[in-house]
Amino acid sequence: MANTPVATHLHQKAFNNSFLPNIISIIKSGKIIAANHATGKLLGYTGKELLSKNFEDIFVGSNEHFKRIIKQRGIIGHSIGDLTVIKKNGKQIPCQVTSVIFAGDNHVKKAITTLVDRSEGIRRQTEIDVKKEKQVATEIILALSKSEAILNRLHNLEHKLDEEITAKEESMSESAIQRELFAKEWKAEIKLKAFQIADAITTAKQLERSDLGKELHDNVNQLLAASRLYMDLAKRNKINRDDNIDKSSEYTLTAIEEIRKLARGLVNNVVNNVGLCNAIHSMMDDLMKAYPIKITCKMDDDLNILMSSRFNLDVFRIVQEQLNNVVKHAKASRVKINLFRKGTDIVLTVIDNGVGFDVDKKVTGIGIINMKSRAASHQGLAEFISKLGKGCALTVSFPIEHSNDAAEL
Repeated sequence: MANTPVATHLHQKAFNNSFLPNIISIIKSGKIIAANHATGKLLGYTGKELLSKNFEDIFVGSNEHFKRIIKQRGIIGHSIGDLTVIKKNGKQIPCQVTSVIFAGDNHVKKAITTLVDRSEGIRRQTEIDVKKEKQVATEIILALSKSEAILNRLHNLEHKLDEEITAKEESMSESAIQRELFAKEWKAEIKLKAFQIADAITTAKQLERSDLGKELHDNVNQLLAASRLYMDLAKRNKINRDDNIDKSSEYTLTAIEEIRKLARGLVNNVVNNVGLCNAIHSMMDDLMKAYPIKITCKMDDDLNILMSSRFNLDVFRIVQEQLNNVVKHAKASRVKINLFRKGTDIVLTVIDNGVGFDVDKKVTGIGIINMKSRAASHQGLAEFISKLGKGCALTVSFPIEHSNDAAEL
């Protein structure tokens, strides 16, 4: 049924007074033929000024999302996505855009496009993320304080043992002379046990702090570095900006979750979940998306049965740290990763064609120290071969007998 003048008037009134910005444009030419009051308020144009614009004039036309949305709309008749809109004063704002094609008068194809400003939502999400980061920092401090409390309880047990030894000594001093020899032997044995307990407490402290430091540097620090990388890409390049922001947010949230698990003493080992090779490939894919670098990886299939979960995690952390060094310092275009069996050893190599460095200079970076420490924990040896301008080759050799579950236990 054809629209009556009254119906047409009501449709026009509803369009003009809608609280959401709406634009009607001709598909073929892109010319804007109608825009409501909310559109003018959002973009800073008068109604007359908007009618002199084309559809593409108010969007960042080089954005890949814009091109995909236009293509999708032409294929299925409608599309939705996030685009950057340009205001009259040149300011750019993020908007969710919904565009639908319809047949107008004389069967001319037109489109009605609705804009939803996402600036406030993004600002609120940023505030939420900042609050979460502050909360995580508080949880870390609380967890560390709990760790100190546990160590203090161990000290109290040690002190209690000393008191028991003293009491026993006093009791023995009151005993008969014929038991003196036995008392001396008993005293020496108890003191030896006390020394062993004290030594175990000291070792536990060092291992706990060392492991926590390694996890923060090798895992959480890498996640936050990746988050910053994608955010920098989003700032520098309008193309794929939303994807890079989403990726940055994803890494930040993962880092927050990892810190929480560290604080609870339940660090999640993603390597155990997906396997060493898959974990390395996932890390490679992320780096190759962000950097102009080609990374390849080869691994002997039969190594899985030889390697424990702890060994897998340490190998992954070594590869992760070295790749981080390559992308930050080496300016390399190619990296090759190999993990294979050689005689009685398992050998890991990470080779790049970057600028290299002087291996004779004293190494002070915690990353390289951690790599060597992780290798040494499995009786392995990490060696660097490099010259200025000649790239770098990291080779880590592990005895097979120290890579399996039996060795771990």
